[in-house]
Amino acid sequence: MMLSLVAALASGWMSTAQAAEDDWDFELEGYYRVRGYRFNPMEDALKKEGSGSFLTHRLRIQPQLNFEDRAKFFMMADLLDNVVWGDNASLMPASVFTQDPSYTHMSGMEQDFFQRSTNSVMIKRAWMEFQLPVGVVKVGRQESNWGMGILSNDGNGFDDTFGENHFGSTFDRIIFATKPIALVQTILGRKPSDIPFFTAVGVDRLVEDPLHQHYGYTCSLENASGDRITNEMPEYNPDCDNIDQATNQAGMDGIHDEDHDYVDEARTASNRSDVWFGENTDDAWEMVYVAIYKGEDINMFGSTGDFTLGAYVIDRRHEETNSRVRIFDAYTQFLHRGIYLEGEVVNIRGQTSGLALPGTYDPASKLSNPLYKDVNIWGWAARAGYKRRAYQLMFDAGFSGGDENVADKNFTGRALHPDFNVGLLLYDEILARVTQRTWSTEAYALWSNGGVWNSTYIFPNVTIRPMDNWEIVGAYLLAWPHKPDGSRIRCQDSDGVQCEDPANESLAQELGYEFDLAVKHRFHEHILFSVESAYARVSNRVPLEDLGLRSDGKFFTLQTRIAYEF
Repeated sequence: MMLSLVAALASGWMSTAQAAEDDWDFELEGYYRVRGYRFNPMEDALKKEGSGSFLTHRLRIQPQLNFEDRAKFFMMADLLDNVVWGDNASLMPASVFTQDPSYTHMSGMEQDFFQRSTNSVMIKRAWMEFQLPVGVVKVGRQESNWGMGILSNDGNGFDDTFGENHFGSTFDRIIFATKPIALVQTILGRKPSDIPFFTAVGVDRLVEDPLHQHYGYTCSLENASGDRITNEMPEYNPDCDNIDQATNQAGMDGIHDEDHDYVDEARTASNRSDVWFGENTDDAWEMVYVAIYKGEDINMFGSTGDFTLGAYVIDRRHEETNSRVRIFDAYTQFLHRGIYLEGEVVNIRGQTSGLALPGTYDPASKLSNPLYKDVNIWGWAARAGYKRRAYQLMFDAGFSGGDENVADKNFTGRALHPDFNVGLLLYDEILARVTQRTWSTEAYALWSNGGVWNSTYIFPNVTIRPMDNWEIVGAYLLAWPHKPDGSRIRCQDSDGVQCEDPANESLAQELGYEFDLAVKHRFHEHILFSVESAYARVSNRVPLEDLGLRSDGKFFTLQTRIAYEF
């Protein structure tokens, strides 16, 4: 999103030309892809079954309507989004007689990761973009992408060394971008310069009315002894006393009349009134600020090269949960005579009382507000190497902050974006299952979903292009834990964290390692074909046997993709 705004500014800045009435362009972009997965048994219980495999679809359609590059409309729709081949919903009672395939998602449900039905056209994005004399404006449900994609990742296309994009960052956003130096020069009556410096400011509407009712406190009708709670007892909370039972009207009578947890998840859309949008304290929104210098083919050190440096700042607020969180993200990229450097670092900090997910607070806490969190999360990724037409050598590294105790008041862990793919197995499959199996569905926000999680990694990789439209890629992944919590990553006293359940055996220093190999080919201009494989060895840092995964820690996958890009 940020780079597309930059492109729009660069191409249409200060355009005043008049267009003919029929000067319209219509483009249809997108792809249809099939991806196949094959794994050796990922659980001990499945070893007798042998390797398991499945195929998935996705059809992505992205129409664009363009009037003279001054007014544009974009849309993105997905069909059969990660739907598994075959009838997996018993549409026909006897499998042997099955004819029509179902719409079962790769998660095994009839909904995608966000509970959207897969048996429909999912219009995921729709927005407009138009030029003003002083910049560009985008309005609508739009993609968002920044830097290397560790925080905000649009999930578009096939841009990863290994793996597939499944998510993508999308926001309901209004954003304005401009070239401030050129703007000032224009105001002063001077000719605008070509300095590629851009700024943007926007606002995102995150929540109008949450479906789940947030209270921020618990209410019980009775105490531990089974007695009705009254204002004479230490358990009494006036917030739980809202009905005068003598009149059955709103009021306080000194007796608890509410029974609920911190959040009421039983609330449904039918409980909303016809002015459900009227309450403002439960609205969540954020301001977005961007400043970026993006120099391409600029003169430096006696030749031309590329240099980018930018900052992306988010100020997120939610009054109902007393949340004020700021996100600071810096990005840089450098390419000169084949030398390539790229890096992104993100810090999320602030305060919130909005994490009422199972496992994120201690019900027996002595804190006045068990939900309160001081947020301080770090993450980064970096890449350095050498690029030539026939080959490239890269050394990737990265980090995602962990949290050894998500129930205390310090919240320090968050996975990098799941569409920032690193390898095929360790993060994408194994640790994704570890977080899924140890945090409930209600705590979905804590799942890694395949992103880099609670660890530091290195990922050296080599790409060879033996001929046009062919690539051979090899890589090695090695990862170490950051803050072991004892249940998802086993801990020992020497880890330097509060290890409540230290292991009885000596633990490896690393989480595990992985070898990756891929062969990629483009033919007939539009057909993309790839074969990717990986072997991972997971250490005793991960309690595989306790979580139902194969105890020997040896995992293998063979995956293939064929796609038609249009």
